[in-house]
Amino acid sequence: MPFCTPLTARRRVYHCGRLGGASRNLLNGERALTTNSADMFADTWLTAEPVYLTDMGRCEPAEAASDWAVRGRWRKLDYEAEGLSGVMLLAGPEQTAPEIRYDLGASGWHSISVGVYTRMEPPVDLLVRMDDEETFSRLSYPAGDRPREEGIGELFWKVADMTDRKLVVRQIAVRVGEGEGPGAHRCMNASIAYVKLTALSDGEVHALLEDRQRTDTRRLFAHNDAHGFHFSLRVTTAEQIRREIEPFRDSDFSRLYWESGGGDNVYYFSKIASIPTNDSVTAFPRHGDRMHAESWRALRDQGIDPFRVALDYAHEIGLEFHASWRVAGFHAPPMDLENSKSPLYRFRPDLRGADRRGNPTPRISFTYPETRRFVISLLREMAEYGVDGVCLLYNRRPPVVEYEPPLVDGFRKEYGLDPRGLDEDDARWLSYRARVLTQFHREIRKSMDEAAEAMGRGERIEVSAVVMSSEKENLQNGLDLREWVGEGLVDTIIPHSSAPNLDSMVETWVETRDAEWFLSLTRGTPCKLALNLMPRDSSAESYRRRAAALYGAGVEHFFFWDCVHGSRITNAPNWSALKRLGHAGEVRSWAESGGRGLGSAPTALKRLGDWDLSYVTPG
Repeated sequence: MPFCTPLTARRRVYHCGRLGGASRNLLNGERALTTNSADMFADTWLTAEPVYLTDMGRCEPAEAASDWAVRGRWRKLDYEAEGLSGVMLLAGPEQTAPEIRYDLGASGWHSISVGVYTRMEPPVDLLVRMDDEETFSRLSYPAGDRPREEGIGELFWKVADMTDRKLVVRQIAVRVGEGEGPGAHRCMNASIAYVKLTALSDGEVHALLEDRQRTDTRRLFAHNDAHGFHFSLRVTTAEQIRREIEPFRDSDFSRLYWESGGGDNVYYFSKIASIPTNDSVTAFPRHGDRMHAESWRALRDQGIDPFRVALDYAHEIGLEFHASWRVAGFHAPPMDLENSKSPLYRFRPDLRGADRRGNPTPRISFTYPETRRFVISLLREMAEYGVDGVCLLYNRRPPVVEYEPPLVDGFRKEYGLDPRGLDEDDARWLSYRARVLTQFHREIRKSMDEAAEAMGRGERIEVSAVVMSSEKENLQNGLDLREWVGEGLVDTIIPHSSAPNLDSMVETWVETRDAEWFLSLTRGTPCKLALNLMPRDSSAESYRRRAAALYGAGVEHFFFWDCVHGSRITNAPNWSALKRLGHAGEVRSWAESGGRGLGSAPTALKRLGDWDLSYVTPG
């Protein structure tokens, strides 16, 4: 039987044996909640008193934990906090703690949250799953929310039927060297102080299941760069790839924009371009570059195509999958090893961009039909995987059309003027130069329609584009969105930021007027508009406040660049708010009622081991 501490009235415990829960059928006479009757944020909408299981030392197997910091085991440490006491488990960067299990003694539907020790450096990353699940969920405590004082922070995980299920916990261990001794693995800090369970009533179960069936709330689009987890975690299994997608289950997300690469370096098994194994490199500029290459080498050698794994799992949990490609990815700064060895850039200098003075720029230009044909062959190859769409990422290192000789000569012939002598923002020149990418999108549309027909698909392969902040900035970079929408060349437009120069550090779309041009451009057309909400570490309240105002202005979809673990996905309040941001009525009701705070402070620790934290020791 799980150990439950005696708690204050604020945290009463009703059950310390097998915990009861709601049945699958509504009790006679109980009024079912409706999906509009409560703000279903995390577990705050549930009416039962939560139960805190605090003796984490009662894990299986028992020998997996020790009273001391020992390699290959978790460290047990007694603690006392405000209203809580128990035994927490800790594992540090050299511990390689084993997988453990807990019989939580629960049956029926419960919300599940985990309490973690907040003072670890860097912050906590923990893997959890039910024993009948194949894929772990990664719970991350956000670095920006760490208090200076000792405490226990709470991470909401999910709501699930707990009947006949056990909790499985694992530390993240990344192999970075040979053997099994110290230095062979780099482990993420892990801790678990308690598991919090809140039982659902039958009415609450009904409301939850009804809410999960809704489709009108699935209006959010997520982006994953398909790079960072290779770089930091050296993934070598399909399960590790699926972890990147698991958080979107039972959320308001309907699309996953998964990067398929940039330039002629791609993140799928291609017959045309290279994959980032970097087999000839033995000394990498960054440690993560080696991890990334070794990850890809291991996956290649096992025949595991990360793109295929991600596509299949996204479809399995009900997400559309859109292959996203970095348009300017043919060349990057020297320290960015991944994209600095492009064959096209190295061996076709005739395809490079040119500045106003006629000097070559570190770009492959889309002015040239050869460039566009090569790119479209890549997009066609991605489409043949069975993706739901392709996306052109114009938001990284533009431009891709400049002052190439064919453009200069063509403009001179049409207008009798040399564009290099005009103001850079001359409307005639910007409009003329934008014809290149408009033609590119015509060619994409034609190729995607042909691909859909060849595969016998009944629906079109959608084309999305991540673009700049305004009509002017887009034209300055060769993107004539008005023409694209008018010709039906793009199905979704995603402005990356409301600030110029693709600034992703500011709070975007605070002023709804910044979205007015995009709304007027797409209103009454089949083209969707999805505004990217930045920065990545926005608070729960910031997400809701901006979304409420933008819903009021007519926005219907939101996009989240870098919607990955440790930035967007932390299982702290900001993620709990973000993943339900498609519930427009819920969001607007929250704002209209004053916008209550959605977070809670960590629980202060009073004692850790034999250390009395009220005992002040300066210096």
